[in-house]
Amino acid sequence: MRPCVKRLYRWSAAAALLVAGISAAEAGCVRRVINRSPYFAVASRNGGPSVGIPPHSSRSIGMTAPGRVDIAAYCAGRGPRGRLVPVGPPVAQDSYTFTAIIDRCYYDLGLMGFGQGGTEPFVLNDPRQGDLTVGPFGPACPPR
Repeated sequence: MRPCVKRLYRWSAAAALLVAGISAAEAGCVRRVINRSPYFAVASRNGGPSVGIPPHSSRSIGMTAPGRVDIAAYCAGRGPRGRLVPVGPPVAQDSYTFTAIIDRCYYDLGLMGFGQGGTEPFVLNDPRQGDLTVGPFGPACPPR
């Protein structure tokens, strides 16, 4: 076999491995759920374990492949150890689907297009693409 043909075969094999590696690579990002409200937020990804986000704090979530985030806002109360916990039924809740393509993650806004969206008090893709913000909204809980 000629040397140039051998090089072509080696290059083809290397290109095939590179393409296979890219397609096998897992897409994903780490984004935040930001709670700017006085309510206790609870988020769950793809029906899995939930994470609590106390008022005026944030938590990171991993977004891999297409998926769904369920979010709810509850009145906040003090638990047995003095920590804030969700109390009563949710005052607001919703579910949103997201897309993760390589290192780009964002919430699907359907007809709204890219940018900010969601249903009050939840804002999607803000402050950056893939973030979910629980914004301040009217009083729904009794004063503490």
